[in-house]
Amino acid sequence: MIAQAEDKMVVLQQVTLFRDLEMEQLQQVALRLKEQHYRKGDIIFQQGDPGSCLHIIAHGRVRVYLSNDDGREATIRIYGMGSHFGEFSVFDEAPRSASASALTSVTTLVLYRDDFLDLLRTYFTLVQAVLSMLTERLRYTTAYSQQLAFLSAPARVATQLLQLAHSDLQSSPLHIKITQHDLAGLVCTSRESVNYALRDFAERGLIAIQHGAVVILDPAALQAEIG
Repeated sequence: MIAQAEDKMVVLQQVTLFRDLEMEQLQQVALRLKEQHYRKGDIIFQQGDPGSCLHIIAHGRVRVYLSNDDGREATIRIYGMGSHFGEFSVFDEAPRSASASALTSVTTLVLYRDDFLDLLRTYFTLVQAVLSMLTERLRYTTAYSQQLAFLSAPARVATQLLQLAHSDLQSSPLHIKITQHDLAGLVCTSRESVNYALRDFAERGLIAIQHGAVVILDPAALQAEIG
């Protein structure tokens, strides 16, 4: 439980969107947050749903994905503690452009549209942070599109593993909790192709494969697979 405002502030200080705010300003944000809980596998929201709030992850991991009418899914991004998602619909009041589900048990702190807009009117520092966030989202989308267009499936797997690790390529090993199914969704290829790439990397000592996880043993060598 994140019942106390002080606990919510601890979470906010880890969130890029809010960490440059002063303590008094963080308190004002914390007072507006509502706590929600999800079990592993729960749908947080679905593509096409009305969007009235953004979520800040206080605990757990969330998968954001697109789905087709035939049931196929493409994972767009995986978020962990201190990340936020669902903000686009808050800005333009359009339906959700993607779905989100809980990869683990998840606790989010919810900020509703009216409260968020009120904070933006009050704190210009937060406006600057939003602009930086939108730029980061655009850069990520551009890089993701380039990967799909120009990289082979094994190179896309290597790229996603390094991105998920948030590695500076200096420390090792790096432990990533992700299933091959979810990794296949991220790189837009089959689970079989992901399995082949991971086994090849493992045989060459770049990674170790665990149940529901991958451990990066040689980040520099994995980076070299990208070309």
